[in-house]
Amino acid sequence: MKTLINILILLFGLTTAAQIKGNTVIKTKTFNAENIINIKINFYAQVIIDNSKKEGLTITTDNNLFDYISKEVIDGTLYLDQKEWVQPSENPKIIIGAPKIKIVESGTHDTIRIINLNNDYIQIIAPVGKIFIEGKTKELRIAAEVASINASELIAENARIDIWGSGSADINVIDELDSKLSEDAKLNILNTPKKIKGDAKKAITKRNKTKDNSTKYIKFKIKNNSITRNHFLVIGPKPDGSKFSYGFPMMPQATRKENWTTGTKIYKVNGLGKRRLLVTIKKEDENKTVTLF
Repeated sequence: MKTLINILILLFGLTTAAQIKGNTVIKTKTFNAENIINIKINFYAQVIIDNSKKEGLTITTDNNLFDYISKEVIDGTLYLDQKEWVQPSENPKIIIGAPKIKIVESGTHDTIRIINLNNDYIQIIAPVGKIFIEGKTKELRIAAEVASINASELIAENARIDIWGSGSADINVIDELDSKLSEDAKLNILNTPKKIKGDAKKAITKRNKTKDNSTKYIKFKIKNNSITRNHFLVIGPKPDGSKFSYGFPMMPQATRKENWTTGTKIYKVNGLGKRRLLVTIKKEDENKTVTLF
């Protein structure tokens, strides 16, 4: 028993030593950045990309973590990442001025907002994450796996949509829409484009899919009963036959209220993006606290 306790203490020490914790002193700093055409996001934060703002970055986070956030621009690509394993005391906020933006790549399960867009071309590459886009463009390209992309407030003249997993996209296309969709993908077309190619016709048919009455929303709590801050991914069914998914971080021993469907799965996501199934929500979990570990 004593040996087990010593091992647990050692593991806890190694874990906490590996993480650089935020000092809870929240500051906002501005950084220069030039020629931002592409943005690759692998740092967990709420990110706003403003196409109308002058180039640069504004970051709000713990004062002792700024030096551990990579924000280098190489050959037109801004790389947002962490140099060391950091544990902010609250979710960082990053505003990026990017008047030349063409490509945004999401590598986290956090939220990205692209606002005031007014250009000829925008491409979203999102295996994961939650992305909102507003404005107008001549050409919209989306490549997604399990990400949720809401471009309902973006007016696109033409669009090409590729979803190879259970991801979803809400789009507003005027002229031509081409798409390639997996069986689990959801494409919500807010209007009827002049020309439709590929699997988009199938997506329109899905609007009339019979509802699954066995899928029920229930209220409950989840608890991160571990000793470390973790990132999670949730994927669940909707009554209309589609799926929802998004990611979120939780501090050690934290709880949060949820209203998800039965059959919803919660995964732990490590620093390399690999996920491990923790729990599947059942009807018996209603009004209870579900521990994740």
